[in-house]
Amino acid sequence: MEAESDDWKQIEQLLGGADAIDALAREHGALKRARKVRDGSQLLRLALGYATGHSLRTTAAWSGPGTGAALCDVSLLGRLREAGDFLACVVQRLLARMADTILVPQDWQGPPVRLVDGSLFNGPGFKGARQRLHASFDPARQIFTAIDVTPISQGESLLHAGIEKGAIAVADRNYAKTHVLRQLDENGSFFVLRAGMRSMRLVDPVSGERLGSQEVLRVLGQSEAGELAVAMVEAKTAGNAAKPAMPARLIILKASETATRREQVRIEQSRRVHKATPVQETLDLAGVVMIITNLPAESWSIQRIAALYKLRWQIELAFKTIKSLFEMRDPPAKDPRLLRTWILANLICALVASLLANTMRQATFPSAQV
Repeated sequence: MEAESDDWKQIEQLLGGADAIDALAREHGALKRARKVRDGSQLLRLALGYATGHSLRTTAAWSGPGTGAALCDVSLLGRLREAGDFLACVVQRLLARMADTILVPQDWQGPPVRLVDGSLFNGPGFKGARQRLHASFDPARQIFTAIDVTPISQGESLLHAGIEKGAIAVADRNYAKTHVLRQLDENGSFFVLRAGMRSMRLVDPVSGERLGSQEVLRVLGQSEAGELAVAMVEAKTAGNAAKPAMPARLIILKASETATRREQVRIEQSRRVHKATPVQETLDLAGVVMIITNLPAESWSIQRIAALYKLRWQIELAFKTIKSLFEMRDPPAKDPRLLRTWILANLICALVASLLANTMRQATFPSAQV
């Protein structure tokens, strides 16, 4: 028990100590009255116990001998349902600690890159709880830089990714929303996103005419890659709030035979399963990859942008690794707020494990750059 207590104190120190954790829990309404659960540190242990125990009943049975707070499963449910905002703040503190601890490799050249993606978590049952994980990932340091967990109603958006000034957001076509990209551009950030003719409205910067598939194919011709100056406009505007078109670069790449076939299969599945009739433009561009960016052409060639976009698979691999190592593929929670707590508690486990492993590496190899 003494060794276990020492281990927990080490985890507390990652968050500034027990008093800091307690203040955080009270600030975010997770610990309004200290009854059986006396402080924030104890509540955090209960949340982590639930994340690794996979059921309220087994966690409640463990709560007494494990944390000193003997709770029934109903009481535990009430505590954990209110802990979401507290745990979200714990995640942010661990991310900040990780960003301060793990340095950018000396051989990394260029601005910070943020790979952005999301992942869905579904509770048990046909109508189970659903939550969306939003995240951004730094490929240079191999760490997450931003994490958010929201209801499924909040769609994928770069606004959840914490893209700082000067950083480059890299994401797929689900994030290609002009009003968000305009905000990033105005804030001094950059983007490299997969684009689609149907996912965003692209126009000719001179005539203002909507860009079509034939113009794209004409630019590509028989080449492997090409570029077209375009402008982005919002598909919908509120009242008279229309904004001027935003200039951008459209990078056009010839897709591999494998990628082309995969896209054709996706179109056919959408037609068969969802009864969606593909428009001619979608069929025309099945063998083309389009990337929209505001990076300057002087320093960012077509080849460099294409290589940057290929890094995006790393965040998908990071998601798969966490879900596999921490057994997050089958969430047990049917309640939406409990599911959010379960996701955040598992992420805390993953971040703590990463920080402790990095601490051990530094102790073993003090001169190593990590």
